[in-house]
Amino acid sequence: MRKELWLKNSFIDANIPEWKCPTCNNGPLKIEAKQFHFQETKLSLSWHSEEEWEPEFTTYRFHGTLKCQNCGDLIVFMGRGAVDHFHDYDEYIREYSEGYNNVFYPLYFHPNLRLFEINENCPYEIKKEIEDSFGLYWNDLPSCANKIRTSLELLMNQQKVKKSFIKNGKRKDLSLHQRIEEFKKSKPETADFLLAIKWIGNTGSHVGEIINIDILETYELLEHSINKLFDDTENKLKKISKEIIKRKGTRKRKN
Repeated sequence: MRKELWLKNSFIDANIPEWKCPTCNNGPLKIEAKQFHFQETKLSLSWHSEEEWEPEFTTYRFHGTLKCQNCGDLIVFMGRGAVDHFHDYDEYIREYSEGYNNVFYPLYFHPNLRLFEINENCPYEIKKEIEDSFGLYWNDLPSCANKIRTSLELLMNQQKVKKSFIKNGKRKDLSLHQRIEEFKKSKPETADFLLAIKWIGNTGSHVGEIINIDILETYELLEHSINKLFDDTENKLKKISKEIIKRKGTRKRKN
């Protein structure tokens, strides 16, 4: 996962970050020039008559289409824009320059960009919850964190971790924290990652206490945890090695 890529939550003019196609997971995306439109908001236009008006007061709304340079699929996106006043000094030619750039902040993609590649063996309902969280990353970090937390609940279900217990003859629900602690008995290393993710999910319930890097670090932990639970590469290699050792040579192949 490239955290530095997803920390870039804006772009200037048509110079988008190195986003990859969510369909083929490979091709770079480029803006379809004729399909990219932005317009100054009504409120922004009303400010022009103010004596104190500056270009930086400008706000836009935009929508456009991204095209994969590999598979040709299209992704629609939209968001807000602003005007940025830049100052620059070129040390080589020793010249100072300044000007204005249109800066755009995406808020919505369809289909969602994939912030990390989810292991192909991950069950659909867990994968779907994570992919839904990708969409919220751009416009609602607390809700994004909560979606990630929900994916842990689904993961505990998939791992068949018990949901409740009997106390004084009454059935009581286990909290997510308690279920992860239960899971820790069989997979301690992975459970520690999941506990860390859960705490970030809890933080998502408190507005203003979470920032982009918090979510990205959580995704990093989640990606690693899912790979540990669903990547069957090691089991395949163990099977191959056992067959080679048993035959003291090459494995038996099917014709």
